[in-house]
Amino acid sequence: MLATPAAVPPAPRVVTTGGNYFPSKSIQSPSPQTAHIDWLGFTVTLSDTQHLDWLVQALRRFIPRLVLTPTGKGWYGYKVCHTITHADLPKSDLGLIAHGGESQRGTATIQLNAQTCAMITDWVGLKLWCEQNAKKITRVDLAHDDMTGQVLNIERGLQWLRDGLFSKNGARQGPTAVKGRLIDDLDSGDGKTLYVGQRGSGKLLRIYEKGKQLGDVTSPWVRAEVELKDKGRIIPWDVLVSPANYLSDCYPCLNYLSAVQQKIKTISKSVKITLDSAVHHLRQMGGMLINVMMQQHGGDAFAVVNDLKREGIPKRLSSYAAHLPRYFDGGLNENS
Repeated sequence: MLATPAAVPPAPRVVTTGGNYFPSKSIQSPSPQTAHIDWLGFTVTLSDTQHLDWLVQALRRFIPRLVLTPTGKGWYGYKVCHTITHADLPKSDLGLIAHGGESQRGTATIQLNAQTCAMITDWVGLKLWCEQNAKKITRVDLAHDDMTGQVLNIERGLQWLRDGLFSKNGARQGPTAVKGRLIDDLDSGDGKTLYVGQRGSGKLLRIYEKGKQLGDVTSPWVRAEVELKDKGRIIPWDVLVSPANYLSDCYPCLNYLSAVQQKIKTISKSVKITLDSAVHHLRQMGGMLINVMMQQHGGDAFAVVNDLKREGIPKRLSSYAAHLPRYFDGGLNENS
């Protein structure tokens, strides 16, 4: 009796750009982007010569003043985990590096969050380094921002879903139709979020009211963000230098992306909204106390500030800690 042949697992899909991207040209002169990278996760293989210190030194080419802070615990099967921080801002959180553990086969994972990605200016150099030294991309988030909400908004996203424009084949119902889920703030000002797809499939889209999420209840700022993982797919390193091309090909309805934007603008806007929101809450919580203290100190504002101030950065601003010095001195602004 012949044995039944084992099932052959399907070959992983390669994330594409829809045929509108030429790697050789973009490496020489990458075009202005309509999207940016908001999260990057990748792995490298460590060895006796390419160890953790080697990895940190290499990453400092792209993330200056990077230091590691041990967490004292592991991370998703890795035995040792370090938080990435900025040398001048020890409480900043820029991501993590984890390594060790038999099941990980000598690899290390690097997870860079949105604030860290905003600090990277040499994406071409990082791509070339990764192609030579890294193993694969495990996760990348590609984001597009509409600061006015006129083209991209929740209502339009819902219409795209109803019209089947998130499905490659245009399916509105049935097993091939893309499913969506709306988190409605019921006009509270907290912001709505439309989820398209499932995280378990390795491809998830979020369309959400970013400005409201940060605390500005009147902000029209809306973001579309696709989270891609390496589950059943290969994510090319070219995504680092041309994220807009890959984002636009994720769903038919995103092919319209054409407006030029730069990450520096979204970080500046995030800092401003978050800081304004924090000041508003401080005024609501302690404004009258400050008024009384001003009377107590005879109008001496310096004395009041000295009585109230504490070292450190508020939690809601800690993720932007590395960008605050440039924001305060005018080097980070919406028109830069």
